[in-house]
Amino acid sequence: MQTKMDKKTQLTKSIPGFMEDWQLYKKGLRGLKITDWCVSSDYCFDDPNKDDTVTFTIFPYDQANKIIHEIGSNVSCEIKNMTHVSDKCIDFIKNSPYFFHITIVIEKLKNSFQEAEVLNQIENTLKQYEINGIEKAPLSTRKRFSSFKKLHSYMKQKSHSKKFLAQIFFVATFMSQIFEFLLIKEKGRNPRWCSDRDHMAVFNDGLIFDIISSKLGALINNRIADNYVLHRPPEILENKTEYEYDLAIRIPDIITGIMSSMKFTNKGIQMDKPKHYQLFQELIANNPKIVTLEYIYQKDGKGYFQRPYWGIPIEGYQYKPFDPDNCKRFTNLPT
Repeated sequence: MQTKMDKKTQLTKSIPGFMEDWQLYKKGLRGLKITDWCVSSDYCFDDPNKDDTVTFTIFPYDQANKIIHEIGSNVSCEIKNMTHVSDKCIDFIKNSPYFFHITIVIEKLKNSFQEAEVLNQIENTLKQYEINGIEKAPLSTRKRFSSFKKLHSYMKQKSHSKKFLAQIFFVATFMSQIFEFLLIKEKGRNPRWCSDRDHMAVFNDGLIFDIISSKLGALINNRIADNYVLHRPPEILENKTEYEYDLAIRIPDIITGIMSSMKFTNKGIQMDKPKHYQLFQELIANNPKIVTLEYIYQKDGKGYFQRPYWGIPIEGYQYKPFDPDNCKRFTNLPT
């Protein structure tokens, strides 16, 4: 007797209201032919004046060319280069039916990377590859084996950066969960990822792609045919001057710029720049197509997260969430 496939995913199990918001987003796409999806992403790390923040923007891959063209026509540049944000730009990002965002503000991200545990996992993985006969394995498997060997060597160096590895593994973990959702719930055929072209994407010949593939394989666990291969855009790895999806990264870049600029106080949220205040009010507050999350990691690597729901503005550059406990930000956690 054939058992029914488990369609639960990490996103739908862990994020309150995620599926309801996703279904509402999908209603806005009715009439469009959608067979696959694309995820663009942007990050803010290591800025002493901002919070570590990651944003993932999901949109239909079938409409990618049209979407890229519309972004180019409506979003002139990255948020850091905007002295004034035009109404045209705000209206496009807010009302375009194409985009669904997950944005995460992270405290104490470095604690998330438990080095000894990860090193042990890598060593066990390498041993398993060798037991299975890496010499006769497919090319993609041999490349992944080589990539993990380089990571193992890097982690053995005294000069390696635990903070940088924490960033890579956090992004890879969340990307694998998004891909799991798109493959299981949305029956995606070959979803794509266009990352910001930074050091993280090109480090160790695109190591992050191998980590995502490894984590995704564990999440999928034979629930779909084993034919999914994570596409590595050569323009990202080679850092070419032109990449058609660079325009798509402007969208999560703006969301990241807003969320990373928030200052939490006991009265609510404060923002330093008028453009961030304007964008927060127009794009974040009361927007069901933007799922905002807050993470914090303890020294033992244990993570806690909550989903805040941003509501009406109050005087000045401050916002009051629907739940006033949200502005206290992670109270009563174990020490």
